[in-house]
Amino acid sequence: MLALSAATGAGAARAEWPERPIKLIVPYVAGSGPDVVLRPIADALGRELGQPVIVDNRGGAGGIVGTQALASSPPDGYTIGFGNLVTLAINKSMYAKLPYDPQRSLAPVSLAISNALVLIARNDLPASNVQELIAYAKTHPGKVSVGSLGVGSSAHLAGEMLKSETGTTMLHVPYKSGQQAVVDIAGGQLDVMIDNVAGVLPFIRSGQVKVLGATSLKRVPVLPDVPTLDESGLKGFEVVSWGGIVVPAGAPKPVIDKLNTAIAKALKDPAVLKLNETLSVDATPSTPEQFASLIATEIPRWGAMVKQSGASAD
Repeated sequence: MLALSAATGAGAARAEWPERPIKLIVPYVAGSGPDVVLRPIADALGRELGQPVIVDNRGGAGGIVGTQALASSPPDGYTIGFGNLVTLAINKSMYAKLPYDPQRSLAPVSLAISNALVLIARNDLPASNVQELIAYAKTHPGKVSVGSLGVGSSAHLAGEMLKSETGTTMLHVPYKSGQQAVVDIAGGQLDVMIDNVAGVLPFIRSGQVKVLGATSLKRVPVLPDVPTLDESGLKGFEVVSWGGIVVPAGAPKPVIDKLNTAIAKALKDPAVLKLNETLSVDATPSTPEQFASLIATEIPRWGAMVKQSGASAD
């Protein structure tokens, strides 16, 4: 009887999750693009779950610092995290000794967001569209500088894809801050960069930089006059950044299921939808299985690009 009572009590405790605040590890610094997008989602998720969801920024090493901290946390549902294209797919090939396994150390809960990237350039670069940039790069091999938020970032590999598909040679310039790279483009010290719309939109709207194309197959709603790279002659060119909520491997399925349902509802919150519209971010809820399938597809896709480019973060 005593054993039965104890088991019943343990089951009841699990059913009552969450009973205390939840920590959401964001593997990027406060004020970064992911951080800005996730804070209203965290607030809405907290309202859905009846407990505060507190953002814990753990930036560093291409998202590895925060993701490793998540992977080593207790799998009890009280520490969740944000995983994206870089931490769950690209890093697998960029680092020979990655301190976590995207598919074994973590359990996917739900996709949350996706967004296109855009190709921007300094205003005085003699190219007003993608084809003119390609022509300019071919006549000035190795002279066109391409900025990114570090080796292995989605911007870096999107630039490598651009070079590969156009047969051009351009100089990669890694930055510690994507914002600094955009500032240098505005100041004329850097030629071009591919980056998330959210991070460069203010510079585009103020006329400090010019935009040549979008990396999605469909045009970006906040930049309807900007053609895609696919429309610009690079057929099939597509780079879409994505991210979602993951938990340490071994988290109870009832917790994952409840969290998945709450995320889907949180992504419909008016404050979340308003910010997403402003930043041109799409809400993309999914099942855990759909998220796992995406990760399984993206790892080899970007692994091939890393191998082709010769990039390495080691």
